[in-house]
Amino acid sequence: MTHPRWTLLLAALAGTAGVVYTLHEPAERAPAADPAPGVAALPLPTPLQVSAAGTVAQPWPAAGPLAGRPAPAAPPPRIGSEGYGPHIERAQANGDAAAAWEAVQWLRQCASNEERRQSYELARGERIPQEMLTQLMLEADAEGRLCQTVTARHRAMLPDLALRAIRGEVPHAAVAFATLVSPGDIAPALRQEVADALRRDANAGRPESLLGASTDGAAWGLSDEERLGYLVAFSEMDGNGGQALVRQWIAQRTIRLKAEPTAQQLSAAQVAGQQIVGRARAGKPP
Repeated sequence: MTHPRWTLLLAALAGTAGVVYTLHEPAERAPAADPAPGVAALPLPTPLQVSAAGTVAQPWPAAGPLAGRPAPAAPPPRIGSEGYGPHIERAQANGDAAAAWEAVQWLRQCASNEERRQSYELARGERIPQEMLTQLMLEADAEGRLCQTVTARHRAMLPDLALRAIRGEVPHAAVAFATLVSPGDIAPALRQEVADALRRDANAGRPESLLGASTDGAAWGLSDEERLGYLVAFSEMDGNGGQALVRQWIAQRTIRLKAEPTAQQLSAAQVAGQQIVGRARAGKPP
C-alpha cells in the first residue's frame, strides 16, 4: 500500500511540506515509471569531472535531475575539418566570456559523445522512431569527428573556461563549474564567488540554474531553505515536466536535506519560490 506521504506528494506537488516529508522517508521507494517512447528514454551528455588542478576524471554519469533532457543540437556548421581543438584554444586565449562558454559546451559534448553514440545503437528496436535514431547517430558521428582534435590539454582548460563564463555572468556557467570542481579544492573566496553566482542565476528563475542550485547547492553553502525555494520554483518554471521530474528525484533520493525543516521554514521556502516565479514571469531582475 502506498505510504500516505507518497500519496500527499503525488496528489499535490505544490505543497512544499509533502515534498519534504518524502525526502526524509527512510524505507519505501516509489516504483519507477516506464520510460515514455521517444528521445526522453535516451541518456544525455555528461560533464567531465575536473579537479582544480586540471586533472580530468571519468565522465560524471547523469543523475536523476538531468534525465529526460533532449540531446544537444548538432555541431555548428562554422566548425570545419580542424575540429573543436583550435577553437577551444582561441577561446582560452581571447578572454571573451561568451566564447569561453561555447568552448565549455564543446568539451562537455565531447566527453559524452561516445557514450551517447553507443546508447543510440543499443536503442535500435526499442519504442523509438528509427528515423530519429538514425539522425541522432549521424549527428553524434559528425560531432565525434570534430572532437578528434580535442586533447587532454584542452580538457584541462575546462574549469578556467567555466570560471571565465561565470565572471561574465553567462547563464548556467555557475552550475557547470559547480559540477566540475570540488568546493574543498579551491580557495574560500572562490567558493563564495561560485555560491553567489549559483544564487544569482537561480534567483533569475532559469530552470537549469534552479535545478543546479537545488541539487548541488548544499556543497557550496546554500541553505536548505534556499534549496527548497529553488525546488518550488523549478517545479513551476520548467517546461519539460518539472513537477513530474521533482517527483522522480524525490523517489530516487536525489535531493536530500540536512535536517527536517520547521513549518516556518517550509512556508518561507514556498513564498521564496513563488517570488522567483513571479519575478521571472514578469521579466523583472532578481
